[in-house]
Amino acid sequence: MADQQQGQKSRAQATRKGSGPRDTQAVRKNSGSRGRQASATAVRGQGAGGSGPGQGRAQARQNGTPTSSRAGAIAGRQAGGSDAGRTSANLAAARGQWTPRWLPFVALGLSLIGLGLGIYLTSAHLVGTQLLACSNHGFIDCAAVTTSPESKVFGIFPVAELGLGFFFAMTLLNLPWAWRPTWSWLPKRLTASRPGLQSSLPVLAWRLRLAGIIVGILFVLYLLYTELITLRQLCLFCTYTHITTFLLFALLVTQAAFWGDPSKATGAPASRRTAR
Repeated sequence: MADQQQGQKSRAQATRKGSGPRDTQAVRKNSGSRGRQASATAVRGQGAGGSGPGQGRAQARQNGTPTSSRAGAIAGRQAGGSDAGRTSANLAAARGQWTPRWLPFVALGLSLIGLGLGIYLTSAHLVGTQLLACSNHGFIDCAAVTTSPESKVFGIFPVAELGLGFFFAMTLLNLPWAWRPTWSWLPKRLTASRPGLQSSLPVLAWRLRLAGIIVGILFVLYLLYTELITLRQLCLFCTYTHITTFLLFALLVTQAAFWGDPSKATGAPASRRTAR
């Protein structure tokens, strides 16, 4: 019995001695494989992190989401649109500040009335006085006035035709487009080489308008002197033309005195600076 117990103890010791190194090796193998797996996982994580922006851009392209460059271009276009909106708003404000909105339309209406009277008197001068719906005797005698030697300036230029040309020019100068402080409606091929043309032409038109009406009212005073002092007869339709010229003169001189030329429009220079 004692021999059997000693044999069992020796076999148990031998078993423990034989299995110890093997277990240690197994533990080492397991820890090594776990370390390699952890390092591989870390490498894959770094790779995924490095490819993140590229994948984000690819997904943005697929989803239609703008990238940084495209977003900058879109923002630039939106800023340009907002600048254009501010420019048009500034131009509208400049027109309101420079001169009342109703004034150009009243000036155009008076010019059209004068143009119609000029066409009527010119037709009567060319065709005959029978077209004149006016008295032919007494102080009011349209035929006597329109056929007198004084009906031609220097004996050459008919007064009726001069009046027609005057009101035709005033109609063009009093169009709403000609009253704008900046002529942005001009073709780009005309203003490409002359950047200041859009702001200089309105000033020129304003000066021509004012100079024309001053010459017109002086000519009307000459005609009134001729009718009342020289001929001592009056043409009714000529008087209508004189009244129209006087009203247009009062309107344009008042505008020049209170609001001045288009360069006084404070919104036009500001809008150009904004556009730049």
